[in-house]
Amino acid sequence: MKKKKKIKILIVDDEYAFCRSLKIFLEKIGFQAIIATNGEHALDLVREEVPAIMTLDMRMPGINGYDVLQKVKRMYPDLFIIVITAIDVPKMGEMLEHSGAHALLRKPVDLQKLSETIYGFVGHLL
Repeated sequence: MKKKKKIKILIVDDEYAFCRSLKIFLEKIGFQAIIATNGEHALDLVREEVPAIMTLDMRMPGINGYDVLQKVKRMYPDLFIIVITAIDVPKMGEMLEHSGAHALLRKPVDLQKLSETIYGFVGHLL
């Protein structure tokens, strides 16, 4: 029997402890998770690994999350992007939606809400 391929999620955040915790959670619920701790690495991993889903922080050193979002959506318009950020700017959700993000979650992230968001999208992949 052929082993089912796990859906790959790229976690992008400059806080490694957050990435590690999220990776453990996502793997526990059945996904393959990979980590990038800066925008440059995220862009490289998107090209190398071609994930189906990406979680993305906005505030990072170097290439920030907004720039990553714009570049990734040009390369892979079908990539499902969930922005997870502590930044609270009026109309951020609208701005991100126009840039191609599919969901916006605030830190500290509600893992139940994150898993519901991911599973809601995964139905499109099956």
